[in-house]
Amino acid sequence: MIETQIKESLLKLQSSIDGADGAGIRESMAEIDTALKEHRREIDAQLKHFLKNRSYIKALMYLNGESDIPKGKCSGRKDFS
Repeated sequence: MIETQIKESLLKLQSSIDGADGAGIRESMAEIDTALKEHRREIDAQLKHFLKNRSYIKALMYLNGESDIPKGKCSGRKDFS
C-alpha cells in the first residue's frame, strides 16, 4: 500500500533531519515526491495536500490516524525542525 511506503519515507526523513544526514534527507524527499507523482490518483486528497505543501508532520499525523491535525501553516509543529 502506498501509504505505508510514504509513512516509511517520512519517518526516514525525520530520522535523517535529526541526524543531520543531508544525503538521507535528499533521498527521503525524492521518495516522497516520486510516490506523490506516481500514485497521485491513489492517495487520499487530504494526504496529497499535506505532501504537496511539504506539511510532513501533518502527513504523519494523518497516516497515524490522528484526528486533531492543526489547521494553518506550521500549527502545532513538533518535529522536522
